[in-house]
Amino acid sequence: MNNRDYNTTKEFHEDNNSDPQNAAGDPQQDTDRGLYFFLLDAVMIFLLVINLTWIVFDWLFEYQIIYDFLFGLAPGFTEMYASAIHPRFIVIDLIFVSVFLTEFFFRWAVAVYKRIYHRWFFFPFIHFYDLLGCIPIGGFRFLRLLRVISIMYRLQKAGFIDLSDTPPARFIRKYHGILIEELSDRVTINILTDVQQEVRHGGPVVDRIVSEVILPKKESIVEWMSHRIEKVSNQNYDNYRDSIRDYVKERINTALEENSEFARLEQIPLFGSLVRNTLEKAISDIVFSVINGIMQDLASERNKFLIDETSDILFDAILLKEEDTELNRMVTETIDRSLEIVKQQVQVQQWKLRDLADDEEDFRRRLREELMKAADQPENHTRAEK
Repeated sequence: MNNRDYNTTKEFHEDNNSDPQNAAGDPQQDTDRGLYFFLLDAVMIFLLVINLTWIVFDWLFEYQIIYDFLFGLAPGFTEMYASAIHPRFIVIDLIFVSVFLTEFFFRWAVAVYKRIYHRWFFFPFIHFYDLLGCIPIGGFRFLRLLRVISIMYRLQKAGFIDLSDTPPARFIRKYHGILIEELSDRVTINILTDVQQEVRHGGPVVDRIVSEVILPKKESIVEWMSHRIEKVSNQNYDNYRDSIRDYVKERINTALEENSEFARLEQIPLFGSLVRNTLEKAISDIVFSVINGIMQDLASERNKFLIDETSDILFDAILLKEEDTELNRMVTETIDRSLEIVKQQVQVQQWKLRDLADDEEDFRRRLREELMKAADQPENHTRAEK
């Protein structure tokens, strides 16, 4: 259903090389045309409601129990209907059908004139239910109900009516959303399950993720790794400087104690222990100074190029190493677990959560109303006593 049934816009005429005199558009003329279409739709709804009601009535009239009931209420009308109208049901219905077909072809002509659709013959395919409803055979007649719905939709879109907040509209909107959500969830879960199976059995998904997702982002990832190295070096090194110094000193002491050549220094008369301790401290200070300089250089902007190169080499070593089964296994498990978490989230019925939230809000509203009523009752009682 298209809202353009109600509007003739100047943009449309200009795009389709229409008459220049009409291209400017006349607001009053557009309003009149919209009113004409509104009246036409109102008449069609009136006829469709009468026609559908009469079809249901005539169908029920064939049952003996309904016939007897009507005969008891209005014998004259029942006999007249049974003799004059019921036998001519098809003929009378064809009169309605002729009106419906006339309106259908009129709208088709308007759609062709205004070039609403890409091809002139698209209209009957898009509004197929209108044509099928005009077939005067059995269940096809009840397709005219869809015509009523389509007209109401057009009126809603055009702004002539507003049914969005009515109970039927809320009901349809709610269960339409539930249906769409359930269907989309099933489709999504099936797709994710197929992807999981492909990942588990060594399909090309992992390789495609690496080649089409990760590698094109190589520069950004390397930049991020470099930034993280700089940030860690800058923020955390000062907190662990003393611990690193003690560790270096301990390791050097252990190494010197195990070195036999260094132990001979203690055999020097008078100054042996002093020389040994001095050398041990000097070596510890030199090693720590080297480590401290390296860490400070990592946190310096001057060595950004070196850090970037190191991160780039590390990135290539991780991703481009051939036959790295451990890496492939970790990537496969990570993707599989991630997809499983997504499936679990998809399986959560969001419409139930929304219903629970609405019920909770409704309960709170009613509770507030009851509390306010309970608070007002003592005041009213006091005033009555006074």
